[in-house]
Amino acid sequence: MKWCQVEQSGPLPEARSSHSLTVIATKAYLFGGEHVPRAAIDSQIHCFDLEASLWLPLQVSGCPPSPRVAHGAAHVGKILYIFGGRSGVEMGEGSTNDLYSFDTLTNTWTKIQATGPVPEPRSFHAMAAVATKLYVFGGCGQHGRLSDLHCYDTETGTWERLPDSPDIQGRGGAGLAATASGNALYVIAGFAGKEMSDVHRFDLLRNMWDCPNCIGHTTSDIPARSVFGVSAHLCTACAHGNHVVLFGGEVDPSSAGHAAGKFSSDVFCFDAEGHCVEGWHRLEAAGDPPIARGWFAASNTADGLLIHGGNSETNERLGDMYHLLLHEES
Repeated sequence: MKWCQVEQSGPLPEARSSHSLTVIATKAYLFGGEHVPRAAIDSQIHCFDLEASLWLPLQVSGCPPSPRVAHGAAHVGKILYIFGGRSGVEMGEGSTNDLYSFDTLTNTWTKIQATGPVPEPRSFHAMAAVATKLYVFGGCGQHGRLSDLHCYDTETGTWERLPDSPDIQGRGGAGLAATASGNALYVIAGFAGKEMSDVHRFDLLRNMWDCPNCIGHTTSDIPARSVFGVSAHLCTACAHGNHVVLFGGEVDPSSAGHAAGKFSSDVFCFDAEGHCVEGWHRLEAAGDPPIARGWFAASNTADGLLIHGGNSETNERLGDMYHLLLHEES
């Protein structure tokens, strides 16, 4: 396992935090975020060619989402989806629950008119895709932190609210990862008035919350944290196959809310298909590791985890990019 800093050329995006990064094939799409605390930058989408290490200018059509921070992003096939986020400073200020798609083949934005019970406006929620469905968990709502789970079917255009768990506190900045089989989702840590370290599993086959044997409802082997990066490594032929991998995040919040707290630069993983019998493992990676950070953007790749930007412990917005290569030997 090895960290590599990714060289970037072309028209670089402004340094930022609370944005999204979504890898689709050999391209990484960056959207939203802030350079100044709680001031959304713009509505421009940026495309990075992973093979050429080049930011590409895009000719975009359609109506893009409004400028926002702390939105959710995931993709189904070649279509990128953006849900929610906010433009204000306070928890519920400027929150939205709109859903947009971006066709990466035609570079076209579309605002989706969905049916069913649309999730309430929110920010700092978690979002993941399984097959043709999008899943949205928790976040900061207009009246407090949320612990609800919703599913959007991209084929029928319909939202569905899934069962709640009485064991999960409302939170923002959690991780949401799907297993390689697509049979379960994991909600990991987050901020619920304090940094959390709990892990919860939702069984997508039985449509219910259940618990891994070892990690359980309220304890795990990771230091409590939020606004971190998480990757579900779907490769089944390597030592980290079917593992959920976690990097960085905030481990001690700032009293100012929008300022830098204490951040982490460690890497942990657990076996998502093994019901976490052995719990979390700290991983040691060779190479050139990123500095500690939170509120960065992260995405799965075929080889591991790609991260961009975020907030440093000196409250500096970052614009660097790193790739954690799980197939590389230390």
